[in-house]
Amino acid sequence: MKKFIFLLSGILLSTSTVYAQMTLEDCLIYAREHAHANAINRLETEKAEMSTRIAVSNLLPYIGFNFNGNLSFGRNIDPETNTYDNKQTLSSGLSLNLSLPLFDGLVNFNQLKATKTAAQRRKEAYRINADKISFTVIESFYNVAYCHALVNQMKGALHRDLQILKSTETGVRAGIKSEADMADMKALIASDEYELTNQQNLLAKAYMKLKFDMGMEATSDSIPLDFNLSSAFEPGTAASSYTYIHPEIREASLGVKEDRYYLRAARGAFFPRLSFTAGISTSYYKMLGSDTGVSHFSQQWHDNMGQYLGISLTIPVFTGFSNINKLKRAKLNLRQSQEKLRETEFRIDKEKAEAAFDLSSANKEYAAAKARLEAEQLAFSATSRKYELGAASAIDLYTASAKLSVAQATAQGKQIQIIIKKIVFDYYLGKPLITDYKNIK
Repeated sequence: MKKFIFLLSGILLSTSTVYAQMTLEDCLIYAREHAHANAINRLETEKAEMSTRIAVSNLLPYIGFNFNGNLSFGRNIDPETNTYDNKQTLSSGLSLNLSLPLFDGLVNFNQLKATKTAAQRRKEAYRINADKISFTVIESFYNVAYCHALVNQMKGALHRDLQILKSTETGVRAGIKSEADMADMKALIASDEYELTNQQNLLAKAYMKLKFDMGMEATSDSIPLDFNLSSAFEPGTAASSYTYIHPEIREASLGVKEDRYYLRAARGAFFPRLSFTAGISTSYYKMLGSDTGVSHFSQQWHDNMGQYLGISLTIPVFTGFSNINKLKRAKLNLRQSQEKLRETEFRIDKEKAEAAFDLSSANKEYAAAKARLEAEQLAFSATSRKYELGAASAIDLYTASAKLSVAQATAQGKQIQIIIKKIVFDYYLGKPLITDYKNIK
C-alpha cells in the first residue's frame, strides 16, 4: 500500500511539473524531449553511432568456427580402395579459423574516421533540426501571447462600451440621447461580443498549435503559460558578440572532412593487401556395416588434427575499373561538399545580416505603432467626451473605437515581433535558444 501511494504521488508530481506555469524555455525543453521530429532525429544519431561500431569491427580479427557432418549411402567412393561401392559412411569435421588484416592501404582505418565524422555530423544535424523546431515553438508561444493579449483587449473594450451603454441609457431617460444612439451602442456591443468570440477561438487554435509543436496532445485546452513580455521585450538591444560557429557551418565543415576521409579510403584501394591467417582442424571417418577396424572417435580426432599459419598478399591488378570510378566519385563528393560549405557560409552571413535588419526595422515599426496608439487613445478619449456631451454620434464613437482597437493590436504585435526578431538575431550571434539543457553541448 505504501509503495502504491509513493508511486501515485510520483505520477502526480511529474504531471504537475509538466503542466505548471511554463515559461518559453520550459516549452522549448519540453519540445526538445517530446516533439516527434526530435525523437526521430535522436534515433538517426544513434544509427550513425552504430555505423561507427560496425566500422571498428573491420579492424578486428575474424574468428570463425565450422562444423560439418556427413552421412553417405548408395554409390560412394571407398577411401581405402578408391573404388565405388555401396557402403554407408559417416564422416564429420571441425575447424577453427582466424583472419587478421595487417595492411589494406588504410582503407578500413579511413572509413572508420569517416564514420566517426559522420556521427559528429549527424549530431550537428540533430541540433540544426532541433533549433528549427524550437523556432517553431517560439513563434507558436508568442502567437498564444498575442492572441491572449487581444482577448484581454476585447474584454476591456466590451467592458468600456458597456459602461458607455449605461450612460447612454441614462441619457435617453434624461432626454439627452436618442433611441438611435441607443441602437448604435447596442450594435457596437454586439460587434465587441463577436470580436471577443472570434479572438477566443483564435486563442484556442493557437494553444492547439503550440501543444502540437511541443509534442503534447493537440487539444484546444489551454495550459498555464508565463509570457513575461516585459522582461523579454528590450527594444533596440541585442546580444553581445560570441565566439561562435553556426551549426549549419559546422555540419557542412564535417561533411568536407568526412568526404576527405572517403577519398583517402578510395586511394588506399589501389595498394596491396596483407593479412594473417591461422587455423586448426580435425576430422572423423567411419564406414557403417563394415568389419574393417576403425580407430575410435577420440583417436581419430587426435590423429587427424592439423594446424596452419599463413600470410596472404593480394595485389589488385584489374578490378573492372571499379576502384578508378570509386576514386573519381570520391573526388566529386569532396568538391561538392566544399562547394556546399562555401554556399552555407555565404547564406548564414546573409541570414545574419537580414536578422540584424529585421530587428532594426521592428524597432522602428514599434516606435511608429506606439505613437499611433497614443494618438488613437487621445482621439478616442476626445470622441468619447464629445459623445457624452452630445457633440458626436455613436457612429463616430464606433469608428474611433475600431481605430483604437487596430492600433492596440498593431502595437502589441510589433512588440512581440521585436522579441522574436531579437531571439533570432541573438541566435546568429551565438546565444543558445535553451540556456541550460543536458543534451546541448
